[in-house]
Order: sequence, then C-alpha cells, then structure tokens
Amino acid sequence: MPLVVPTPVPAYPPAPQPTDDRVTFSTKAFTLAASYEPQRLAFNVALDQVYTNAQWAQAKALDAQNAATAAGQSASAANASRVAADTAVQDVRDAMAAIQAGPVASVMGRTGVVTGLVETAIGATRNKSQLMANAPIGQWAAYSDTTGSGADWPPGHPTVNWWNVFTFGSTLAVGRVTQRASQTLSTGYQGWVFERQLHDASWGPWQRILGARSLIEEWAIATITGGACTIDPEIATIWWIEPASNLSINVRSPRGPGDQVTLRLMQRGSYSFSFTSNNVKLPAGTSGLQLARDELLTVALIPEFGGNGAWNLFIGGKHIA
Repeated sequence: MPLVVPTPVPAYPPAPQPTDDRVTFSTKAFTLAASYEPQRLAFNVALDQVYTNAQWAQAKALDAQNAATAAGQSASAANASRVAADTAVQDVRDAMAAIQAGPVASVMGRTGVVTGLVETAIGATRNKSQLMANAPIGQWAAYSDTTGSGADWPPGHPTVNWWNVFTFGSTLAVGRVTQRASQTLSTGYQGWVFERQLHDASWGPWQRILGARSLIEEWAIATITGGACTIDPEIATIWWIEPASNLSINVRSPRGPGDQVTLRLMQRGSYSFSFTSNNVKLPAGTSGLQLARDELLTVALIPEFGGNGAWNLFIGGKHIA
C-alpha cells in the first residue's frame, strides 16, 4: 500500500466570549456550531489516512526485520567462509613447510625432498657408479660415462656412453614400471633404444627396440660352471661357447615360433659338446657334434613347428680359429 499524504483539517472558527455583546456572541456561537460537522468529516478522513500510513510503516518495519535477519545469516555464512579460507590457507602453509623440510612421498610413490612439486634429481648427469634402477619415476634422467657402462645399463659402447632414460609406471602397492633408454652419442650404437620392465622388486632383462639402424642380434658369452651352461634366447640370440672341459649345454624353450638361437662352439682342447635338455633335436643320422682342436663350429637352433617347445638344430660350417 502506498504512503498517503494527510489532508489538512480546517481550523475551528473563534468561540464566543463572555465580553461579546449579544449579537456578536450569538453570531460566533452559531458559526462555531455550524463548523462541527465539517470538522468531524475532516477528522474522519485524516484518521483513515493516518491508519493507512500506520499500516505502511508496519509493513516497512517487517521488511526491515526480515532484511536484518537475512543480513545476520549472511554475516554468519561469511564468517564460516572466512574460517574455511583460513583453514585452507593454513593447510597450504603446512604443506609448503612439509615440502620444504622433506622427505615427502611423491604422487609416483617415491620419497625425498621435493622442489617445485617435481622430484629432486640426484644430479644433472649420473655416471656408471649409479644404477638406472634408481632413476626418478615420471621424468627423464641422463646417464653418461667415458669409461664404460654401469652395472645395470643396457649393452653399449665399450668406452663412451650417454643414455637418456625415461622411467614410468607405478610403484604404489606393487612395482609395475617400464624403463626406456636411448643412446645419443655418435657411435655405432647411436639411436639404439632399449626397454625393460620392473615386476615387484625384480627388473627383467633389457631388450632392444629394433629399428632400421639397429637390426643387429644380441650376443653373449656363455657362463660355464661345473662343466655346464644355460643358453637363454631372452638374453641373447648369438652365444659364444668356449669350454675348458666336457660341456653339457641346456637351452631354454623357444619364446615363440619365430625365435632362433645361433651357437658358436669353440674347441680349445678335445672336449665333448652335448645337450642336456631333451628339447634339442639333432639332424637325422647325426650322433653328436665333433670338433677338432682350434675348430669353430656354428650351429643354428630353430623352433620346431607346432609350438611344442623343441628346437631343431642345423649344423653350419667350421672355421679354424
């Protein structure tokens, strides 16, 4: 309802006085009596207008009360927000203090002092005294040495090496990590890429990722203990075998139908070569491998068709060492 401007009430005419003469007294008295009814009507209109304005004032007072209540609630909410903001700021300050103090656990599960929310590196470049197994998770690291390779580095140049290494995966709960190393130096190994995997606490062997410039088989020298050795195609596919006594050779099962292993057998005496594993089948009519002193025999092992885990042995040529 709108606010009403009150209508003015007319003033009463002068009242008769005892000092007035009869005619004046009578005139004033009749005039005063005649004004009572207009005054009554004017008072009634003014009272209605006053009541209307009183209702308007009451409505405005109620609106003001509601606004005050809402303002109080907003002030309470603002105070709660301020308290939450203060708590969040303190949490950030505590986290920053913990990060600066270290050691803390990173999102990749490694522990140590953290700088700028990135794991602190051991150094710009690691030499061969440091293991690639200790490379930081989720970022690259450089390994370089001018005197050879580290204990768990991929096969590289005999002297100078530089590997850029990237390690990724998860060490949380269980170790499931992949590590890839790339040789950068301008040698015969430049551009070679190796990869290996971590299962729980054990690293698998490095395997080379083949490309147009690195399609060269891996080779290894067989470790001979007690007149026996084991040939594993997962480690290398060309093996040099040079016994100092009669030798029993055990060959691990093929990894698949396309696998192959080459053996280079060097005779330095008059020792016998035999296969202890029954998964190696010699050519028909061949009783064994015969080598004279200083002869080098090359044989190839190719998986037998059908995936039964057997190798077929093919005898190649002999050379004089």
